[in-house]
Amino acid sequence: MADKGHSQTRRKERKDPEAAERTKGVKENESGKKENNGEIPPAEAAANGGAVANGENGEFKVEPMELPPFEIIKGDRIDPFAFKFQFKNVEYSSGRNKTFLCYLVDTGNTADGLLRGYLEDEHAGAHAEEAFFTQCLPDYDPALKYTITWYVSSSPCSTCAGKIAEVLKARTNIKLSIFAARLFEWEEEEIQAGLRALHAAGCKLRIMKPLDFSYTWDTFVENEEEPLNLWEDCKENYEYYHEKLADILP
Repeated sequence: MADKGHSQTRRKERKDPEAAERTKGVKENESGKKENNGEIPPAEAAANGGAVANGENGEFKVEPMELPPFEIIKGDRIDPFAFKFQFKNVEYSSGRNKTFLCYLVDTGNTADGLLRGYLEDEHAGAHAEEAFFTQCLPDYDPALKYTITWYVSSSPCSTCAGKIAEVLKARTNIKLSIFAARLFEWEEEEIQAGLRALHAAGCKLRIMKPLDFSYTWDTFVENEEEPLNLWEDCKENYEYYHEKLADILP
């Protein structure tokens, strides 16, 4: 557990105590909005986290999503200013209400190499985590073994965590590791339950270390070959979130 002095410091750093609730509301409420707009039937979404089975042979599939323009941004490299703001591992800082997801996909086929890129959501509908499986793995092959690594600006909300867990349980040939800059609303019981569900489904959850930020900067950011100058409390914040995640997971 974090020491008392650190917790007091954290509380002082909260510029807007209500910002986290607003952010949580955006992420949670918009997810609920999506489940009821005709794209994913609510009954099926509740049963399996948005992942449905083929009616003929029971084969698992991720329901295709029709995404309006500008909801999900997909690209090769992130703007450096956006990265420095969105990935900064502070707690409850206002304005960080998006998810940036940088991904690496290895199918074991050296001829194809690694699939690399990033997704950014506008929280107007689908979240980056669920969009990954339809936009980045549209040609999913059950015969291949997928090793997937995500570097995300914040850990998944409870809805996304449930959907990811269902995918991993149905597609046992996918091994997913998630490195998160921050824990999203980690005090909430439903968020903690979602993280434990991910862990139980075989997902490896980690907090990004200072070295991970530098790696992500070099690999996924339009950095113009400039090195990343880490913020002063990066290591302290990593240790704080690392302790919180250790308390949550079994």
